[in-house]
Amino acid sequence: MKRLIFSERLAILILAGTLSACGGGGSVGDNENQPPDNESTQEDTRPDTFSFTPINDAELNTEYTSSAITVSGINAAANISISGGEYSVNNGAFSDNTATVEDGDSVVVRVSTGPQYSAAVTVTLSIGGISADFTVTTKAEPQPEPEPPASDSVKVDFNLNMRHTVGGESEFDRRKFITVHASNTENDWVGGNTQSAGAPNEDPDLITNFLDGYDVYLGRDTGGMKWQLSQLPEDGARPGFIDEAAAASKGGGMRWNYTEGASVSAQLARKHEHRATDMIVGGQQHPYWPNGDDTGMGWSFSTTDTVEEPFGTAVGHYMANFLYEYFNRGESDAYGQPKPVFLEVMNEPLYDLVDYPKAKDEGTTPEDVFKFHNAVANEVRAYRDAWNQPSHDNVLIGGYTVAFPDFDKDNFNRWEERDKLFIDIAGENMDFLSIHFYDFPAISGTRRLRRGSNVEATFDMLEQYSLMATGVRMPFLVSEIGATVHSMMNDPWSPERDGYKLRALNGLTMNMLERPDQILKSIPFVTIKAEWGRQSETVPYSNRLMRQKKEASGETGDEWVYTEFVKFYQLWSEVKGTRVDSWASDLDVQTNAYVDGNTAYLILNNLEEEASTLDLSTLGVAGNTLQSVNIKELHYGNDGKPVLDETESAEMPQEFALKSQATAILKLTFADSIAIDGDSMETKYYADKYKQPITAGAKLQFAINDVAVGENGEAVLRLGIGRDHGKSLAPNVTINGNTVSVPEDYQGYDQYYNGKGRPQYFGVIEIPVDIAYLSQNNTIEVVFDDDGGFLSTATMQVFNTTAPLSRGARE
Repeated sequence: MKRLIFSERLAILILAGTLSACGGGGSVGDNENQPPDNESTQEDTRPDTFSFTPINDAELNTEYTSSAITVSGINAAANISISGGEYSVNNGAFSDNTATVEDGDSVVVRVSTGPQYSAAVTVTLSIGGISADFTVTTKAEPQPEPEPPASDSVKVDFNLNMRHTVGGESEFDRRKFITVHASNTENDWVGGNTQSAGAPNEDPDLITNFLDGYDVYLGRDTGGMKWQLSQLPEDGARPGFIDEAAAASKGGGMRWNYTEGASVSAQLARKHEHRATDMIVGGQQHPYWPNGDDTGMGWSFSTTDTVEEPFGTAVGHYMANFLYEYFNRGESDAYGQPKPVFLEVMNEPLYDLVDYPKAKDEGTTPEDVFKFHNAVANEVRAYRDAWNQPSHDNVLIGGYTVAFPDFDKDNFNRWEERDKLFIDIAGENMDFLSIHFYDFPAISGTRRLRRGSNVEATFDMLEQYSLMATGVRMPFLVSEIGATVHSMMNDPWSPERDGYKLRALNGLTMNMLERPDQILKSIPFVTIKAEWGRQSETVPYSNRLMRQKKEASGETGDEWVYTEFVKFYQLWSEVKGTRVDSWASDLDVQTNAYVDGNTAYLILNNLEEEASTLDLSTLGVAGNTLQSVNIKELHYGNDGKPVLDETESAEMPQEFALKSQATAILKLTFADSIAIDGDSMETKYYADKYKQPITAGAKLQFAINDVAVGENGEAVLRLGIGRDHGKSLAPNVTINGNTVSVPEDYQGYDQYYNGKGRPQYFGVIEIPVDIAYLSQNNTIEVVFDDDGGFLSTATMQVFNTTAPLSRGARE
């Protein structure tokens, strides 16, 4: 019997389909069109038909993967190709190259949506001449929100005459918060060199116009220490340690060159060293983790681990010599750049050493890494004490520079096995806790954000436990904040991707500003040009202040110009002064305010995806004439591109429409200096226990003692909660026997995001408390109606004010 030709097979399929549709019974079986056994050796590379389920209502700029299809109906390898996307066979790497598949192979395809609404993207997979489309259609464009009635407006008060002090801090410290992830010695600032791909800067005095023009401070250098190490030989008498004499010689040369160098980069570095007075330096995993990795001169750090030489001692020895030999030593030293103030032992160590280790690092545990921190810190301090240099004494040491502070993961086992363990092992030996906060606005079709209540819960847990474990509330070094846009990670530069990151920078910065007394420094992860991170000719590093003109649609030329990141610095360029009281009736509108002479800066950030109408009141300025209002608003168009608008007005708007996820800064100029004649003094108190499991109906009882309660003021009970989605976030709460009303809202989004958000909720709920309910010693009782999860923290913010506050009322 001969094989049926294609037209005959089609006729049989049509006939069988007709019989089935008419109730004729049966369906076409695959074996009906197979050759008899004696012809089964003939190659058949044309598979059975296959299809992919389309996806509708998809997110913009997001990657989507199809469900799997199984190749069937072939007895030999069939060609596979794709158009418009990538495919993966049997969970292997994704590719767009032509290859072959076998019978029984599993295949998925993936495609990324673009920035347009209601737009379909299609990828076509072909196997052995049979093709199928996978189509993903983005959601419809949101319709403009109708103007809400007055009752739905968010009330926002600014008491410009009332100083807001947090733990003794009330001034806006731009050195802490308006920073860039760079140093004054980087060659990236200068055009036409290797670090600039040989191309010039459009602005010939980039560093001056950026740092001075926008009042920006420098923040962190994680490459210089590694480069200097790669130039040092091993001590011949002490294997695995640097040659101290060589370090002294090299370091002395560096200090001399910094002060006496005549190059353009050296002159610019000296000119702007006042913006690098509290720099961070830090190590990476390789070659600092002692595992045999070459330091760059044919030797590696000692792996000895004894009582006399704990594992990591050699690394601490180098870091101590680096800090001493390569930087200015104080008033008696005429040479060298300012010494760093902060030493991070290692940048995000657990990601490389524990989660995704190299073969030689397999078996490394978090405990090993934390003990390494102790060894490094002890060695740095030992040399510091021996040198007896006051400038060296000022260097603070910390870690463990957490990449993913997912404390609630695996029912809080992540906290127990990592962050709590670090405090238990090394907390008393660290001067600060180092941490990173990133939003993930588009990761495999999900949206996982930290800005808002998740950041607050993370900070509160570190604060409360460090206080319980070490006796002091440890300060924070937030050496990176930003966003990773996974669906666009390997794309060329685009303003839309920068827009996602700008949303995160502003929201996270507002969270940082709530802890001016505890945060030592907060750094937006914005590098300068970062050619060291380029992936290909068309895929540069994504977190850059600068791009080449030709990278933007419709532009040509190699000159370096600003990316959209500059809008963050332009927006915040003028803010300074004394912090004053601000308040919003909706936690999703973050507020802050500062007064400088006759000028007030009112800061508003919208965590909502919809526009918010704000009812603004500026209080405490009666009799002082308002002369002008300048409004800067950073918002995002329907195409996702960031837009920075600036408008002028002679009057304060009583109603202000703050756009979706936008940030606005209103600069108010008055005729006379604003008299700050009142005070709101904020103090935070912590419960006697933390991380309590939640059982339905069980009473969780906490004591918050030694509270100073004034005659006037307000208070907020903050409960950290980690629970599965769908569990209650509104327990029954009493304070000293008084029932308090628990709001249903919290800062930021619900973290569920229609099933595409975080695996569970972890955040802080903020409960207003009548200050009359408080006493010196307080008992808090919390009862949930359902089981599961943990109450991670219980803290009380108390605001003692010199005069009563009337929220939501106009003057």
